[in-house]
Amino acid sequence: IVAVCDVSGSMTVHALVFLAFLKGVIGSDAEAEAYLFHTRLLRVTPALRDRDTLRSAGRLSLMAEGFGGGTDIAACVGRLTEGHLGAAMTRRMVVILLSDGYCTQPPEALAAAISRLRHRVRRVIWLNPVARWDEIEPISRGIAAAKPHLDALYPARTLADLAALEPEFARL
Repeated sequence: IVAVCDVSGSMTVHALVFLAFLKGVIGSDAEAEAYLFHTRLLRVTPALRDRDTLRSAGRLSLMAEGFGGGTDIAACVGRLTEGHLGAAMTRRMVVILLSDGYCTQPPEALAAAISRLRHRVRRVIWLNPVARWDEIEPISRGIAAAKPHLDALYPARTLADLAALEPEFARL
């Protein structure tokens, strides 16, 4: 499992809950990897594996430059696919994206990046903290463009939403 979490400005209110979720994923699977992104991609697995909570928080805060800023999901997914994981990607890998889908690149760029990722891994699952808001506000154009390349798109607005995904994750 590779979990990739958006920590841009639009995700600030969700970031702490998602960081706790990432820590749980990392703690439950010795082979799991975790990344944070905004305009750049950061591997945070070692910081999340640190059993000393204060030291872990300190390591994450040192990596926090750029948190709460802009978002370039397409470029970060591209860096994940071509660079960070690259040759390590297998058809057994499941990638979980945690993002609202608001990207500075055109929707087509995000769709292309997700498509390239999807062709190299087993599944791509997108958890969206604003998925239930689509009755009030249209779904982001980025997610709409990426959706055909996803295996699943789930709401992740609350802890209850995340807890409801346990049966899905148990099958992974």
